[in-house]
Amino acid sequence: MAPTDRTSFPIARTTAPIGESLKGVHISGKNVQSFTVGATAVKAGQVVSISATGLDFTVIPCVAEAASMPIGVAITDAAVGAKVAVAMIGCIVRVSQDSSDQDIDASERLMYNDCAIGGTVFAATGANTIPLVGRALADDVAASLLLFPMLVMCGAQITIHA
Repeated sequence: MAPTDRTSFPIARTTAPIGESLKGVHISGKNVQSFTVGATAVKAGQVVSISATGLDFTVIPCVAEAASMPIGVAITDAAVGAKVAVAMIGCIVRVSQDSSDQDIDASERLMYNDCAIGGTVFAATGANTIPLVGRALADDVAASLLLFPMLVMCGAQITIHA
């Protein structure tokens, strides 16, 4: 049976109740760069790609299509035309998987996909030509609707071979 795509992106917590630690998107790493948001607003935790509209340093939520190449994960929400901080290779961040009915295990290779909400990941299986986004650092139960930790490994021409 094919997985069921999520219909909304989880909301990243940016404030924590008293006595609890903040569970924001950026966990660690210094490779964070600033970009302008293109034609589609981004949410914290979404995988982003360079916009193929010809605008310099402009990102949109990453969806699997011919011109899309993931470069990192947005660590803040940002509207169209606003600046957004993007965690890039080597950072540890929280992301969302595309499916509401499949689990992801720690250490699985993660790739971006065609889920309509954009910026989500799925566990790679076998040989694949879709660029790698990262590696899961913890298990994620599909029904949890939470963001889970991932090591960002986006880079040009990274291909998974079985």
